[in-house]
Amino acid sequence: MDQTEKWTKIADNLQDISFGNNNIGIIKNAEKSICIAKTSEGLKACSASCPHAGGDLSEGFLDKKQNILCPVHNYRFSLNTGRDALDEGYFLKIYKLKETAEGIFIKLEE
Repeated sequence: MDQTEKWTKIADNLQDISFGNNNIGIIKNAEKSICIAKTSEGLKACSASCPHAGGDLSEGFLDKKQNILCPVHNYRFSLNTGRDALDEGYFLKIYKLKETAEGIFIKLEE
């Protein structure tokens, strides 16, 4: 792991994260709530609050393109870029994740 980057351990393994039937879990770190999504491309992490109307994305859904959908207005956001699918200018905060033999880590600060 690159020593110049600050990574925070969030779990020892995948089983330590409580995922709902929607394949989305939530972790809380300091004042942040972060969604962890199990996708066909692996784990993805994003802010738990929808930038459109503040909906709780942990109660949302993943579509076939691995976008996360807000349960309030069905806004879709790419879990790779954070862009909204309608290209209306909303951006969801995306966090980098790493899985190693030591556990699952998130990069909280850029």
